[in-house]
Amino acid sequence: MIRIAVLLFVLLASIAPFASAKDTDRERTIRVLVPKSTSSVPFIVLDRTDPIEGVDISVEFFINHPVAMGRLIKGEVDLLFTGTSTGWENHLNGGPVVMVNTGVWGVSYLIGRDDSIRSFADLEGKRIAIPFPGSPLDFQTRYLLSASGLDPDGDLVIQYAPFSQSVPMLLSGKIDAAPLPEPLATNVVTNRNLVRAIDYKTAWADAVGDNTDGFAGHSPQVSLFTVENRDVDKSDTLLIQFTEEWMAASDWVSRHPSDSAAISSAPLGFPEPVLETAIANTLFTVPSFERNRMLVRDYYDRVKRYLPGKRGTLEDAFFFTP
Repeated sequence: MIRIAVLLFVLLASIAPFASAKDTDRERTIRVLVPKSTSSVPFIVLDRTDPIEGVDISVEFFINHPVAMGRLIKGEVDLLFTGTSTGWENHLNGGPVVMVNTGVWGVSYLIGRDDSIRSFADLEGKRIAIPFPGSPLDFQTRYLLSASGLDPDGDLVIQYAPFSQSVPMLLSGKIDAAPLPEPLATNVVTNRNLVRAIDYKTAWADAVGDNTDGFAGHSPQVSLFTVENRDVDKSDTLLIQFTEEWMAASDWVSRHPSDSAAISSAPLGFPEPVLETAIANTLFTVPSFERNRMLVRDYYDRVKRYLPGKRGTLEDAFFFTP
């Protein structure tokens, strides 16, 4: 259900640039740390509309993931929106992080130099670059390669390089493909004449099948975390209300990619046309708490063999439960 505040915003945005209407008399602030990516667009909407009465939702961008996690644990922010695996690694290492819910279930594409790659099976004998060993794109790519019948360590060459290096490597022909998240994927396809070879959402649905009751193609990519015993975690009512507004904002963003791009272009630093396509290519869904727990556990169990470090079980304590 779209909240009245979001509808009002749409009407205002259609006649003039949005002007933030922060209320300095708000009773409290919820501080949310998010990555500077397409995944965070629903939170930009929440920051602009402040749909919870008496609550100022304040969103801040981060670049360094370990630093962001440290800020959450220190109490400098209330909530952290980051890679799902970042949270479960903290939990398996005995950390205090608790998952609230997941908001993005597909955000990456395998980008190639030409249209010779149509499936993961076509990567046999090819060279690809992945951000770093044990990264989310590393273990998901390895799972999908295995599902296609390839040995990730023998049938192709996997190199490790950050996105800032993998794109030049693609352009110079040093590699044949690289998985990239949105909006970087759309940006290089639009402006560097590279090719969108494989949609990870489609590949995941093909590999897993629709055994998740309508959630085929959903793999937890970016999730919202808090810390146990944090004030926002103590107030079930407030956290549930925040999640409901986040759910409504995510639904609105999915159905209004053009308006969402207009809102987020300046803060994210990408042109509106690029963001509009990137938003349309991102799978935004905030499920029920119970559904999230089921989907995250299912995904984790599937990719477990490709994970670095500890591979324990995600207990109920890892998940926020109203």
